Amino acid sequence: MPVLYTSRSPRPIESDGVDYHFRSEEYIRVLPAQRFVVGPVRYLWQAVDMEEMNRLVQINDLIIMDIHPSLAEKFRQHPIMQGAARTCRIESVFVSPLTAEEIAAVQQGMGFSTPQEAVAAVMLPKLISRTFQQGKLITPTEMDDLRIRASEAFNEMQSQDSYDHVLINHDGEDSNNWKTIPPIGEAGKLLRDFVAILRES
Repeated sequence: MPVLYTSRSPRPIESDGVDYHFRSEEYIRVLPAQRFVVGPVRYLWQAVDMEEMNRLVQINDLIIMDIHPSLAEKFRQHPIMQGAARTCRIESVFVSPLTAEEIAAVQQGMGFSTPQEAVAAVMLPKLISRTFQQGKLITPTEMDDLRIRASEAFNEMQSQDSYDHVLINHDGEDSNNWKTIPPIGEAGKLLRDFVAILRES
């Protein structure tokens, strides 16, 4: 995987240059567009070094990367990826926490006025649980961050129609089902479905 740039601070278990390149927003926003795909991710900024991507494409048979939906289209349309598409097969996968039917059911069953509110109500407890698992304290600033992420989830899900594949995963990153080998429950199903996509490619 390429190492992305992010304007957020590292989490306790993360290392600079390994998990991300941790840089300031000011640093990331002025990275040259010819080399980097740069954009806002919620209230943060991220960037992908496309020269690094080009090197990875030249020497690897398989590259898997996790990129936020707000950067995905710019990434796919970048000249380096357009060039890679002539010799490589590129598949995009959107992992969604809920189906449209489930969102409607939550909205109706719990009396939310909008689907955005329904999705946020499902996502916020998951994000809080994940944060505890990462060893972070839930400070007021952290809680504001989690609320923003939960409130943006529905809007992010609207981009899934532009992806080649959409996989549903009710077992978020906080689920204990990821801790077994192999993963069980929906975590295991997600992994099997993802591997099936890789095998087709």
